[in-house]
Amino acid sequence: MKIFKNIIRIALVVGTTTVMAQNRPPKPPTPPSTTTSSTTSSTTSRTTSVSDSGNVSVITQSGDYGKGGNTSFSVSSSNDEYRLKSRYPKNRYPAVKDFLIEELGTKRMQSSGKDMTWSLQADKGTVYEVELSETKLKIELDKTLASPDLSGKFDDMGAILRTLISGGNQRQELERLERDAERARRDAQRMQREAERLRALSQRDASRIEREAERLERESDRLYATSKRNGGIDGYVREVLKQPSTVYDFNSVSTDQWKWPALQRALIVALERDELISPDEEIVFVKEDSGMYVNGIQVKTSLWSSYNSLFRKYGYGDIEDISFYKQDDHIAVLSGPDDFEDLLDELEDEKLIRISKMPTVIEINGASVVVDGKKLSQSETDRWNTLLHAEHVIPAPGKTIKIDATSASLGYSFGKNTLGMWMSRD
Repeated sequence: MKIFKNIIRIALVVGTTTVMAQNRPPKPPTPPSTTTSSTTSSTTSRTTSVSDSGNVSVITQSGDYGKGGNTSFSVSSSNDEYRLKSRYPKNRYPAVKDFLIEELGTKRMQSSGKDMTWSLQADKGTVYEVELSETKLKIELDKTLASPDLSGKFDDMGAILRTLISGGNQRQELERLERDAERARRDAQRMQREAERLRALSQRDASRIEREAERLERESDRLYATSKRNGGIDGYVREVLKQPSTVYDFNSVSTDQWKWPALQRALIVALERDELISPDEEIVFVKEDSGMYVNGIQVKTSLWSSYNSLFRKYGYGDIEDISFYKQDDHIAVLSGPDDFEDLLDELEDEKLIRISKMPTVIEINGASVVVDGKKLSQSETDRWNTLLHAEHVIPAPGKTIKIDATSASLGYSFGKNTLGMWMSRD
């Protein structure tokens, strides 16, 4: 087939995070243009700026956050470097120290009393240096030497350190992250529409606005990633979990082709056993390269092997990135495939779908498969589930594959939004 291009990997699949895909995907990333915004209040100040040399975001905060005294916190992040500086009262030190030891370990740490330094050296210079004292924290990361995963890790650490240092309520911080992510997403969508309008008048202006939209899209993705690791559920995921189609029958029977019901039961039992959730509590479970997170708690490394064994037992050992949400009797499960285009090719080769310009909607509910309103036989459903399982796609209530003359999507689609994967069709 090979007629699908410009694949956009979104919404918590393989190294990305929850987003809302619109009916036009962003172009491949290019350097952002210049923009400036600021907001202030009586107790805090926040300033964000972007330089011509790269995406430089500077956030400063100061004020008396509850008991303990004055606190300051600033972050700057560009294409080349990441810097964080903070001053705080002594009562913040234990939480900051414990967090940094958990995240960075002790292998590259030197300490003298309450002063601690973490440093990673490379042939071409210092990759990062973290200096901690009882009242100050300084972090410097050279992004030209660091891997993308390490750069992302430091971005995420900064968001969590901000909460620990400010003494802010975690739920309030999550809500702030979700609001910032959704605001960035709306701004990105608005700029994409403006770029389309300007293209006929000025290709140069349209390209500039598109670059800024792409920058906001990436920033939104990062905020969503931090939010979900801390137990947050963004607005669109909440909408998905309200849809009647995502109701899950907890008595669903597992088969050799649809293994999710057995894994979900075993996973919830294990989470309750390890006191990571309470019975009937809503669940935000994230499994990715950086670790496992359950309702904002990072699973200890001592438990990783037992949970990985659980995924292997039920045939999901090869899936590295998965996000599972549960609220009451509604669920959403996001994973793979590694390559959406290859999946569609495979489905067509197996004569399970026929790619044409006519719109097609396939409901991959797990217990059943419905193609354009027609429920397939059990044997056909088994064929579908076997292939989807091999491609790391977990069928679940409410999930669909949609194909039309201009695009294809996989995930949870309502209106023009998709929680999952979207790609344009040449």
